[in-house]
Amino acid sequence: MAKAILDALWTRLAASSIYTTIGGRIYWGQAPADLQFPLVVYTSPGFTLTPIFGGPVRYEWEVEFSIYCGNNETATEPITDIWTIAAGIATALATTTTATGFDRVSFVRIASGVPSFIDDSWSMSERYRVTAFDI
Repeated sequence: MAKAILDALWTRLAASSIYTTIGGRIYWGQAPADLQFPLVVYTSPGFTLTPIFGGPVRYEWEVEFSIYCGNNETATEPITDIWTIAAGIATALATTTTATGFDRVSFVRIASGVPSFIDDSWSMSERYRVTAFDI
């Protein structure tokens, strides 16, 4: 059942303008080696299931989006890219969506990151809570 929610999340990301902006470089778990920046990797440590009064079950978990941008010659361009990508993810997840077997899937940003410079590239993490109710 949780795969349907992850598929709905992927469908939402793939249909967003941010997917086109970064050349489709959005990956679950880890990205292949030696890719061009910018790119996004999203992961989730797992989910919790909560039965609601013996009826529907609420699926809830956190998804972390790690955004990576290269080190360009100008100091502001990579930072602008990171914020543009984060805003694009927020826009893509701003409304509820549907998934097979669920009445709705909603996304709420619970933590917004701060860009940091490590190993000659910029990165930032955004965290969302994903909630779905089975039918």
